[in-house]
Amino acid sequence: MDDQLLEVMLYAEPGPENTERTLEVARSRLRALSLEHLVVASDTGKTARRAIEFFGSECSVVVVSNPAGMKLPLSKLHTYLPRFRAYRDALARRGVQAVPVSLTVEQGAALEREGAKVVRIDWRRFQAFTKSGLRSFDWYGVGVRVALCVSVAAHLEGALPIDAEFLALAGTGFGGGGADTAVVVRSAERWLDWRLLEVLARPRVSPPTETG
Repeated sequence: MDDQLLEVMLYAEPGPENTERTLEVARSRLRALSLEHLVVASDTGKTARRAIEFFGSECSVVVVSNPAGMKLPLSKLHTYLPRFRAYRDALARRGVQAVPVSLTVEQGAALEREGAKVVRIDWRRFQAFTKSGLRSFDWYGVGVRVALCVSVAAHLEGALPIDAEFLALAGTGFGGGGADTAVVVRSAERWLDWRLLEVLARPRVSPPTETG
């Protein structure tokens, strides 16, 4: 491939309001590189459904979520932005103690009926493959780390070809939702041979590292 000049979308703030722009940036690069596969991180199915609708038949879509039934204590939700804090406070007033962070069985089945392949992260296999939780990527972007995590999960389930380039979408994580990060990744049989090829979109300043 010849030298290329790549424009990167840097968002002033993270969050779901960036989803549509992220999808537009991702589709433009997918077409430029003739990519055939897209991996999407999803906790509720909303971002995954929008990606399926947006990309149509242009690529295969792999949706990756946490194990079914996984929940996050309310105390772990982001509060570093006023709107995140307001969201958590509203849940607390309703007596909510934990929020779902994985697709239900029904949500997963619905996405598969729409043409996606749904994968659950097996964190033990993930750790055995990478020998890491990839937290070192958080300084660059929590979304970048999540995009890599879901890419590895899809690879381990055989949902992606080996030594292939593909797109991966992820979001803010604990409390944000949507997609504000898009990357191009190349897979390999060994984790040490994987490559983060391009970062197409991300928040300019990464959210705080998610702990716990």
